[in-house]
Amino acid sequence: MFSFENAPRLCRALAAGAALVSGLFAATGVASAQAQPADYSDVEAAPALWLITDEDSQVYVFGTFHILPASLDWKTDEVMSALAASDTLYLETDSHSPEAQAQMQVLVQQYGLNPPGVTLSSLLDDETRTLLAEFAPTVGAAPAMLEPMRPWLAEIVLMLGQVQALGFDPSAGVEIALIREIEGTDTAFGYFETPEEQIGFLAGMSDAVQVEALAQGIRDAESMPAEIDGMVRAWATGDMDALDAYVNSDMREDAPELYETLIVERNQNWVPLVEDILDGSGTAFIAVGAAHLPGEQGLVSLMREEGYTVTRQ
Repeated sequence: MFSFENAPRLCRALAAGAALVSGLFAATGVASAQAQPADYSDVEAAPALWLITDEDSQVYVFGTFHILPASLDWKTDEVMSALAASDTLYLETDSHSPEAQAQMQVLVQQYGLNPPGVTLSSLLDDETRTLLAEFAPTVGAAPAMLEPMRPWLAEIVLMLGQVQALGFDPSAGVEIALIREIEGTDTAFGYFETPEEQIGFLAGMSDAVQVEALAQGIRDAESMPAEIDGMVRAWATGDMDALDAYVNSDMREDAPELYETLIVERNQNWVPLVEDILDGSGTAFIAVGAAHLPGEQGLVSLMREEGYTVTRQ
């Protein structure tokens, strides 16, 4: 059996790290491994939906997975009705429009590549270099294509390649589905972060943290199928305690810098943004990575600490 403590760290980017991870994968031009679609048709989905209210505003808050199996039907009547009733859909960032994709191509060049004379393998020890050479081809990433990448970007490429090899589909992610749902309507868009800010959270980590995360992710790749299955099922069934354990517990204990960067600091930054929305009137729908919602440092708890009424729907 795998344990939470031994799970690959950045696989949490599917539910936490950055909404643009799938867009980054496309921007690198690395082909994904082919796989049969994963079957989640047995799941009776009831993902958690929260409502924050004041005198004249309703703000729904929904946790997302950025890549999902196409067979998972998570679109409950409650979620779809809340979205339909909303004047604005707020996402972490714009990572799907043609303009955003073009910008990410530039950002990958700027923040995702090593300086001249530095290769990915030159940053790794002998054991990790060997593991990388063995693992990368199994997820459709030739080691030579990874050499120019900084460790944070290489890990995302490997992680997403493995998830796709398990039968998950970037086009089945929650954000894309929500965007498609409101196409042709009067619903407006809002964003909490820019693509450059999101990449900055990852690229701004120290080289030592990036290298260790990459090495740990490769070493723990064997546990990833069970890990990602548990994460998705916990999210889909609305089990927030289990979701918190899967996506946050080991980061809090074993990678506090990563946890502070990807979860805590961003949640704290979002509180005044949500308050600004509540200062207006009408109904809004906020969709951010699911790992941002549970726990004492989660967005739900932080909004309650500010005195807002937050109820689960």
